[in-house]
Amino acid sequence: MTLSGRVLGLFRDPLRTLLLLGGLTGLFVVLVVPHFGGIDETAHFYRSYQLSTGTLLPEKPHGSSFSGACVPVDVVLAVDRDALDYFRHVVTLQGKTPGAAQPPTAAEVARCPSDKSQGFVTFSTFGSPVPYLPQATAILVARKAGAGVDGMLVAARLALLATFLALVAVAVRRTPRGKWAFATVGMVPVALVQASASLSHDAVTLAVSLVVVSSALRALDPPEGTTTRALVVEAFLLSGLLALCKPGYVVVAFAYLLPLLARGARERRRELWPLALAPVVAMGVTVVWNAIVGGLWKTDAAYFGVNVNPARQQHLLLTQPWKFAWAAIATTFDSAWEWVRTYTSVGPSVTHWPSIIGLAASLVLLLVALQARREPTRLVGKQRVLLLGLLVLVVVLTLGAQYVYWSAPGAGRVGGMQARFFLPGLVLLPLAVGPIRARWADSDRATMPLSVLLVPVLVLFCASLALRMH
Repeated sequence: MTLSGRVLGLFRDPLRTLLLLGGLTGLFVVLVVPHFGGIDETAHFYRSYQLSTGTLLPEKPHGSSFSGACVPVDVVLAVDRDALDYFRHVVTLQGKTPGAAQPPTAAEVARCPSDKSQGFVTFSTFGSPVPYLPQATAILVARKAGAGVDGMLVAARLALLATFLALVAVAVRRTPRGKWAFATVGMVPVALVQASASLSHDAVTLAVSLVVVSSALRALDPPEGTTTRALVVEAFLLSGLLALCKPGYVVVAFAYLLPLLARGARERRRELWPLALAPVVAMGVTVVWNAIVGGLWKTDAAYFGVNVNPARQQHLLLTQPWKFAWAAIATTFDSAWEWVRTYTSVGPSVTHWPSIIGLAASLVLLLVALQARREPTRLVGKQRVLLLGLLVLVVVLTLGAQYVYWSAPGAGRVGGMQARFFLPGLVLLPLAVGPIRARWADSDRATMPLSVLLVPVLVLFCASLALRMH
């Protein structure tokens, strides 16, 4: 085989393409994004650091509106120094002149109520400990090895990226259909930024959701010799894992209904009906868990001048749901274009592309996701409707959460919405549409597989990121 044939062979396989392009792009992001320049990275670092000390839940002192963590004062000072350096850069990007603000001194650091020798930091983000475990473990190891804050941050970034790629690779390898859909979602630039320079719980949540959907498709077309018991146990375990990641996205686990909607499988439905219980039990788990810890969580809406009142918004949502429906529709109409292009452009502090480039890059991702590769028979209509319905449900629940926790009472628009919030449901779209049945869209038979187009998209993204963030 010629060199060009071997190179193209890499791009004919979704798993190898994911590991090659996703790995290289993610590593570039890890090393190039300024420390604490990722999405809410300061807050996620503190949460991960807290877990590395064995404290599973954030602390909420009496009288404080935000929960937080007790961390060493020198850690707070180092984080503040790096974060301030990046903030000055962001101000410069906006065409303004940075002020002369200086990092706080040790005397100015707020103190932990239970241990005055430590500093106390608050953060708006809060999630289950589960999606923070890779970051926390890496910080623990780096801290024990004597690494400073910068070393701990890089170690946590690398650990999260490796975990993310490993979980997405598991999803790609195990699914019997839609392999390109799973691999492509794992290479969406905004997903790679979350996994490489954020320490966000969103990265693990996305990866676990992909594993859940691939498991549901595997239950639909199980490998020879796979027992019903194994499929059901797997469904319960993975649904439960997703439930412990981030509330709302557990609805993705209802993909386990796919085998029950298959054509001509009455006997099989009798065996597999317990699959329907897995997402129901998982929803119960996430509802109970978040009822217990919900008081520890608060969004950062107030920092942006939004006077939220969750209790009032919940009341409006229940008594006047049409107001939420209108706000959701209006927000979607206003923001759809922005959402589509920011899957690849991420945001103005990361890239500064013309909108048409972001749209073109997103279309490339969609085409790659729709590539065919030895696919089983097409899904039937009821299965496609289920997948599209779950995607709509993810969107509605996400909008609903933002309406309650990030919008002023009675607001005509849903506040704080970003395209990345829909990522855990994104794979459902290409799966519902199904692969393009044409030679040019078949990665095995096409002269040039469409996945090659990912190279210029990701190279442009990396170049833009480097120029924009430094």
